[in-house]
Amino acid sequence: MDTAISLLQKWYARHCDEDWEHSYGINIDTLDNPGWILTVDLADTEFSELLLPRNRLDRSEADWVQSEISGRRYIACGGVLNLEEMVLQFLIFVGEPGVDTFIKPKSEL
Repeated sequence: MDTAISLLQKWYARHCDEDWEHSYGINIDTLDNPGWILTVDLADTEFSELLLPRNRLDRSEADWVQSEISGRRYIACGGVLNLEEMVLQFLIFVGEPGVDTFIKPKSEL
């Protein structure tokens, strides 16, 4: 079974065309509150025209996620233990093959 990171790697590999990766890419960094920021360049991909207004889910001061598309970049931030959730949200947003294995049917929730 794939992990969120392995699916993100596959998405990146599919978009590396000997041109895109020289100008664009994926960045994962830390925030000082503490937390994570995930930035995925969508320029020159099939997703470059997608829109996503800022949305935020606050479960607690340490458990939160926020995502948006700004400047043809998917930008997600989250709490210190929310990195995998942020990656999965991106993969679901772009319809990455294989991500459905992470989504439980409502009957299992």
